[in-house]
Amino acid sequence: MYQKFFYLKEMPFHVTPDPKFLYLGTKHREAIELLRYGINKRKGFIVLTGEVGTGKTTICRALLENLADNVETALILNPLLGPDELLRTVTSDLGLSSDEQSVKSHLDVLNTFLLDVTEHKGNAVVIIDEAQNLSAKALEMLRLISNLETEKDKLVQIILVGQPELKDKLGTRELRQLNQRIIVRYDLAPLDRKETGAYIQSRLFVAGGSGSVEFGESAVDAVYEATGGIPRMINILCDRSLTAAFIKTKREIGVEEVAEAVEELTGDGYFSQPAKGHVGVLKRVTPYIALASFASAFGAGFYWGPVIIAKTGFGLVLP
Repeated sequence: MYQKFFYLKEMPFHVTPDPKFLYLGTKHREAIELLRYGINKRKGFIVLTGEVGTGKTTICRALLENLADNVETALILNPLLGPDELLRTVTSDLGLSSDEQSVKSHLDVLNTFLLDVTEHKGNAVVIIDEAQNLSAKALEMLRLISNLETEKDKLVQIILVGQPELKDKLGTRELRQLNQRIIVRYDLAPLDRKETGAYIQSRLFVAGGSGSVEFGESAVDAVYEATGGIPRMINILCDRSLTAAFIKTKREIGVEEVAEAVEELTGDGYFSQPAKGHVGVLKRVTPYIALASFASAFGAGFYWGPVIIAKTGFGLVLP
């Protein structure tokens, strides 16, 4: 609803993993380069972990868009599969089929395909998102797939992408054979304060907001404190902050708009209270939040300077 007001060509803070909006901060750049290294050097198993919302899926999609033409790929988004189903999903995603449904027949078809790809100087990559949800038996199937190799090279590179629980699962005794084969690992950390500001500015620029909308330094500080630098939460909070600014017809977002958004999102369950980070935001802007609560408690709304808070708070006018 605020897109036209801020002269934006598209919404800047969607939570979908659109590679066009990928901000290549230090950590994300390192992650992509390490994934490329693991693929190009045929390291077999590669693991990318990170907290929910740090941008793992977006990194994978950006990686897929920039791989060489001679790299065959399979992307599995639903890992809640049994071992046989997982194998069939991998072969299907690579465009392969088998006359029989046995594990051996699918492994044979896959092996023949991978040998042909390698013979023509190509490579093959299987990416499994949300890999922390894979069962131990499914992970064992992936180990069997990784056994497809020549004397010198791994025929397929398997990238496991998941939340921190994936590291715990791989560290169990049951999966020690698989864990020992993982040479390349990267743990994606949240953005720092400087990167958070650059991330917000980057997304606004991509969306077409060249100077038409701005987050002040204090607002960026508040966003960073509230979200801990997690990109998905930054998106959610900035989107709500833009809505708050739109209602006030402001084109510069300040700490008060962020505080109102934090309060609203806390009520919606996005933030738990008290939570590390946004407590500091709430303390610094208590007068604004108290004002919003006071205004919401009255029927007609409350007018304070340039700020008009609607009858039921700004939540009802959200898109």
